Amino acid sequence: MTHTPTPAVTPAAAPVPGGPVRWAALGWDDPAAAELRALMDAEIKPRYAAFGPRPHLPPPPTADEVAVTWVAFTGSGEPVATASLRALPGDRWEIKRVFVRADHRGRGLAVAALAAVEAAAVERGVAELMSQTGVRQPEAAALYVREGWYRIPPYPPYSRDPYSVCFAKRLPATGGAERGSHA
Repeated sequence: MTHTPTPAVTPAAAPVPGGPVRWAALGWDDPAAAELRALMDAEIKPRYAAFGPRPHLPPPPTADEVAVTWVAFTGSGEPVATASLRALPGDRWEIKRVFVRADHRGRGLAVAALAAVEAAAVERGVAELMSQTGVRQPEAAALYVREGWYRIPPYPPYSRDPYSVCFAKRLPATGGAERGSHA
């Protein structure tokens, strides 16, 4: 399946300090999004090193699976935050790779990224979003809980990972029907 990013709902500019940011709806393979994911990997991977190899983990998303990737840019054009909307088999959807650069945290960018992905999902008629994080990412789990997500058992493709922590959120029943939704 191929998805074309649409500049549907743009998140609100983040509050100062640091000045506002500009959000852009991009593709998964966009260099700015890839740069932020590489920073996320560098930060997160050491947290799980003690667990050793984890061959049961699924491969990363592909560009064809990702409907949209939101990226926040500073006034100088530096990418500082991201989150993506990914289609899973069985007409399920998830948020992937919510990340804010360390030097831009505390500005509400993660909340804005979640809101942008949720709005993109609503436009597609999605009734419920899911998200996977891990036991060594308590700040991510806290973000989801603060934003109205509830804990669920690990779902495929993460159901074989004993370190996965998964969440879901029901979305408002508005938006288009580009792709069906589930209850």
